[in-house]
Amino acid sequence: MAAHQEQRLDISNVATRLWIGGKPPFDHDLPAFDLLVLCAQELQPATLAFHGRVLRCPIPDDALDHQDLRRVVLIAKDVGDALLTGQRVLVTCAMGLNRSALVAALALARATKMTADDIIGRIRQRRNANALFNAHFQEIIRRLVRR
Repeated sequence: MAAHQEQRLDISNVATRLWIGGKPPFDHDLPAFDLLVLCAQELQPATLAFHGRVLRCPIPDDALDHQDLRRVVLIAKDVGDALLTGQRVLVTCAMGLNRSALVAALALARATKMTADDIIGRIRQRRNANALFNAHFQEIIRRLVRR
């Protein structure tokens, strides 16, 4: 994907074929991606111009209940599988810092042998130093990624 598009779209490449971003455009296609994941509870439009596969993972930006956590784990599994089959994935939320980073982190755990701390560090290095500032999300990653 061209660098000018990445800046315009507020996305960051955090791993091979995996991007994290803020609110995606809903009114035009994103042909550079095969899969779009929408994690912001408040950003779940009924229709999108995106022509690839869309996964909806509407979660709050604070503590997750059991149902929310189950949704995150299932979507992260799908994203990890997509990465393993060579698909290009954009995981989004409102700012691209917590909810999308949580899903991307768990997907990375599925697709790689990285430790939880390595995954958190990589996302902060490549997306934003403030990514995953939600302590609850950090705890979920460390609890579910045991290597």
